[in-house]
Amino acid sequence: MSLRGGVELFNQGRYWEAHEAWERVWIPDRHGPDRGFYKGLIQVAAGCLHHRRRNRRGALNKWRSGVDYLRPYLPRHHGVELAPLVERVEACLAALEAGTWPSEAELPRIEVVPDRSPPLGP
Repeated sequence: MSLRGGVELFNQGRYWEAHEAWERVWIPDRHGPDRGFYKGLIQVAAGCLHHRRRNRRGALNKWRSGVDYLRPYLPRHHGVELAPLVERVEACLAALEAGTWPSEAELPRIEVVPDRSPPLGP
């Protein structure tokens, strides 16, 4: 599974599967420069799963840590539009903190654009 495969699963509402897909990409390189990026995506997916299970505390904790991991990679990383993702998660956090429960329609989605960054390596 790939980054984009995980994005497709996430956008289908298959948060556990997206989490697992990104974890498979992250684990072999968990000490590399993208570790926070993948950890952030994994945490956001876990927060969505907690939201679906109506676990307020779990959603708050995972969403908070997810956006903290993603912030250094803003606004975009590997073609993933992180700025709107972080903005949407922060709106969900604000709603939960205000005592309201975001609807499924308000949950974040992930946008991907073609990655125009230069190839890695020599």
